[in-house]
Amino acid sequence: MIDGLTAAGNLISALCLLAIFGLVAAEIVMRNLMGISISFSWDVSAYLMGACFLLAAASALKGGSHVRVTALTELLPPRGAWALDFAAAVIGLAVTVLLVWSLGQMAWLSGTRGSTSPGVVRIPLVLPQGILTVGAVLLFLQMVAQVMRVWSGERLTNGEGLE
Repeated sequence: MIDGLTAAGNLISALCLLAIFGLVAAEIVMRNLMGISISFSWDVSAYLMGACFLLAAASALKGGSHVRVTALTELLPPRGAWALDFAAAVIGLAVTVLLVWSLGQMAWLSGTRGSTSPGVVRIPLVLPQGILTVGAVLLFLQMVAQVMRVWSGERLTNGEGLE
């Protein structure tokens, strides 16, 4: 289930990246050919970039694409390397709990206050902040899976070209 949610987050992240491309391309064409600007393009692109980053974070963790320094674990005996990996996974889990809590609180506060972006198009901030929270929840779930993988003795994945 966690891997399925992670894959869905990754797909939505890719769609966000595609939307950024379309929005920036439209802005360039409109500005150069018609002399007008799409007033909301930079704001929306920034929100989409944040969504892209956090929605793909769980997939990057699962695939071993996050930065992971293995120089120390390679020097340690297997039990020491396991202990270090486990400690890092637990610390990562604690950090994601704080991230989910903070982003959730921010989205909740924006929703209850009716906060909007300061741009020309008044986007309710609960929308981008809520999406960031969903991405953080996906990362949290993948961190739970990471802790369980390390606990069970499974070797952590290093992304291609990272070893």
